[in-house]
Amino acid sequence: MSLATLDESNYTAARDSSFQDLLVYAAKKSGRSVLQVLRDYRQMAKSETRINLVEYVRFGLYDQARFEAQARAEFLSNDLHWPIANKVNNRGWYSAAEDKSVATTLLSAAGVPVPEIVAVLDSSQRIYPGGAERITGADELRAFLLARPGQQFFGKINDGMVSFGAFRIEKADAEMVYCSGHEPMSYGDFAAQTLAQNAYILQPVIENHSALRPFASALATIRMVNLITDDGLRVPMAAIKLPQGDNIADAFWRPGNLACGIEVATGRIRTVARRGIEVEFLDDHPDQAGLMGMILPFWSEVLEINERAARSFAPIRYQSTDIAITEDGPVVVEINAGGGFDLPQYSNGKGMLTPEVRAFFESCGVEFKPKKSLLPF
Repeated sequence: MSLATLDESNYTAARDSSFQDLLVYAAKKSGRSVLQVLRDYRQMAKSETRINLVEYVRFGLYDQARFEAQARAEFLSNDLHWPIANKVNNRGWYSAAEDKSVATTLLSAAGVPVPEIVAVLDSSQRIYPGGAERITGADELRAFLLARPGQQFFGKINDGMVSFGAFRIEKADAEMVYCSGHEPMSYGDFAAQTLAQNAYILQPVIENHSALRPFASALATIRMVNLITDDGLRVPMAAIKLPQGDNIADAFWRPGNLACGIEVATGRIRTVARRGIEVEFLDDHPDQAGLMGMILPFWSEVLEINERAARSFAPIRYQSTDIAITEDGPVVVEINAGGGFDLPQYSNGKGMLTPEVRAFFESCGVEFKPKKSLLPF
C-alpha cells in the first residue's frame, strides 16, 4: 500500500460514521427522539445549504438551542464546494495552483516568500524549474540523502490534497530511510511507495515560530479564505491548523490535531477546536495554557503576503492559502484552488455563508436553491 493510499484509508475512517450511529448520537445529546432529529435534519438537507448528516452532527446543528435561525442557516455543506468553486473560478488556472512546483515558481517570481524545493521525486520525463534536483529512483535518493547527513526533509505529492501521502524523513543511512511514524524502509521499498505512485516535492523541514512551538508538534499553517472581489481582496474567515502528537501534517482530519478560529483583523485566536463525531471546543490547548487569545506573530506580514499571493492567482476568485509562521516571518506553503468549506466552519464554530460571502458567490453566478428531493436514506 502506498503512503497516499494508506492516508486516504485513514481519512475515510475518520470521516465516516453510519447513518444510524449519527442519528442516535444526535438524539441522545439533544434529548429528542430519533424521529424528531431525522425530521429536523431532513429540513436542513433539502435547504439551499445542503447540510449532510455528518456535518449536521459535527457542527452541532442538531442542538437547536445553540444557534439562532439565521446563524444556523449560514452553515454550508462541503458537498457544494466544487460546484461553487467551479462556477466562480477560471478553471484554466487550477493546475497552476494545485501543481506545487508551478505554484512555488509563480509565487516566488511575484515576491512571495515560499519554502525551497530542494528535490523532486519523479520517474517521469518531466523537467522541473528552479534548479531542484531530480530523483528518479532508489539509488539517486540514497545519494541525495547521504550527501546531506543530519538534514531532515518533508515530502508531499506535487499535485496532492489534504496531505495524503506526506512523509518526513528524519534520517538516513547507507541501507535505510527513517520516516516519522513508519518502520525503517529500504531505499527500494521507499521508492516503491512514492515514485511508483506519485511525483513528490522534497523540502527542508520548516520550524514553527517559537511562540507556536509549545502548541504544535510539527509545522502549523494558517488557512486564509480569500475572495477576489471587484474592489480587492476580502478574507471572511481564517484558521490555524496545529499538528499534535505524532502527526507530521496539520490536516484537521488527522486524529488529535487542533484547529483554531482566528479574528482576521487582529490575528487573535478566538476558538480552539478538536475534531470528533462532533467538534469539541476547548477552553485552551489541552496540554499547554496560552493558546486561547494569543495574537499570532507577524500578523500584519501574514496579511500582506496573503494578499500578494492571492492577487497573483486572481483568476481563481475563490481560493485559500496555507501560511506558516517561522522565526524569520511568514511563508506561503500552498495556495489552493478553492478550499473546503468544512475547515473554516469547524474551527470557527460558525457558518461561512454570511451575507458578504453569499453576495460574492451570487455576483459570480452561483444560485442557491433548495434541494427538490432527498436522496434515499
